Amino acid sequence: MSISVTLNDYLMRKAGNYELIRHSFSEHMVEAAWSSHLPVREVVKAVVLKDKENYMLAAIPATNKVMLSRIQQMLGRKVQLAHEEELVQLFGDCSEGAIPPLGDAFGMEMIWDESLADDNDIYFEAGDHRHLVHLTGGQYMQLVRNHPHGHISCAADDLVDMVLH
Repeated sequence: MSISVTLNDYLMRKAGNYELIRHSFSEHMVEAAWSSHLPVREVVKAVVLKDKENYMLAAIPATNKVMLSRIQQMLGRKVQLAHEEELVQLFGDCSEGAIPPLGDAFGMEMIWDESLADDNDIYFEAGDHRHLVHLTGGQYMQLVRNHPHGHISCAADDLVDMVLH
């Protein structure tokens, strides 16, 4: 697999052109960025959340961790992290742990971290652990602009230390 069929169809309809970047196998977005010689601050990861009835995506910088309390405050409802086994049904054409941060592509609500608006370029999982999608920051903002956003993540230094050592 290279890119999720669902994601490719969505990007072709909504974004037009995009670049697909191949890299060596990696399970962490930070590692994928380093192996692809990309600025880590421009790599975005998806965190899948759920409330009592629905699932949603949170798009945050790859070096950050999601702040559930902030999201709950913004949305006015309780959310929690989805379990890995739930994701297989939601993202059938994506490898486990390689979820693209575009809720609309998968018919899902989303929220995004405001810091992403400052990026000139955005890179994210294509649906497997060997490819990243590259969009301009403007392209990505066009795709997510109608979704709630705010400061929903904070630095996760532990993640960077784990990958480095």
